[in-house]
Amino acid sequence: MSKYLIQRLLLVIPTFFLAGSLIFSATRILPGDAAALMLGANQEPFSEENLQKLRERLGLADPLPIQFVKFWGNTIQGDLGTSIWTKKPVTEEIQRRLPTTLETLVISVALGWAWGVLVGVIAARKPEGWMDQVARSVAILGLSLPVFWVGMMAIVLPAKFFGWTPLRDYKYIWVDPVQNLQLVIFPSVILAMFLGAPVMRLMRTTMLEVLRQDYIRTAYSKGLTERVVIWRHVFKNALMPVITLMGLQVVAGIGGIVVLEVLFAIPGMGQLLVAQALPKRDYPLIQGIVLVMALITATVNLCVDLTYGFLDPRVRF
Repeated sequence: MSKYLIQRLLLVIPTFFLAGSLIFSATRILPGDAAALMLGANQEPFSEENLQKLRERLGLADPLPIQFVKFWGNTIQGDLGTSIWTKKPVTEEIQRRLPTTLETLVISVALGWAWGVLVGVIAARKPEGWMDQVARSVAILGLSLPVFWVGMMAIVLPAKFFGWTPLRDYKYIWVDPVQNLQLVIFPSVILAMFLGAPVMRLMRTTMLEVLRQDYIRTAYSKGLTERVVIWRHVFKNALMPVITLMGLQVVAGIGGIVVLEVLFAIPGMGQLLVAQALPKRDYPLIQGIVLVMALITATVNLCVDLTYGFLDPRVRF
């Protein structure tokens, strides 16, 4: 177990390096110049001399290989740089926004996994029944409708027909839990619907496959009740492929949060990325946010791999 854990932790290093290198390259490929944007925002006289001076001050005048080496040299030391626009450390900006994003992600993933697994089990117990039909219809909606469209409809339709809109005054959960949940719960439920749909479909499929196995018929022939057979013999074996999908769903959840934070005015990392970092070409901020998201993804996938050993005693690390 310890050897496997060390191997997986070492594997995170090249993954992290590749993700950071890709985002460094992608930010430099983006059209537009951060220095030129800043000159226009500050209403300074635009000239090649002023542009060059500003680029030198921001560290953008160095050749790309030198910028790349400086980027990783600082990152290894825990320094993600300083925001070009706010002049604040990127680490400070992320620390302020990260709890909000993690809260929304945890609630969304927990709700999505819970309804996906539970409804998948119920639907598999009575295939082609009314519960199965309803569950599959909801899953199809979750797989086909774009998350941004559902988010917009959740804001527009209640405002049009009932004159009600979600709260916009965000409070941290440790400051005002009630007001915090009143704002976070709507995007969390929307995202949970999308995350739970593929989980429900896969859970139903794997449950039906396991229920057809010989050892399940043997368990029934021994006189075991359906509840004991389902939860003791079927559920764990059917859950193994679903656990793998759950790890991938966290990545999809991060992408959905980026959209929903902007729609619902939630001050998380997604809103920081879309509303501030990308439009202003704030390279250090973009790189820092993506690196943190990549680290969250790698951590979740490591936890998923370790879960296999607890669900199936045959798995040995």
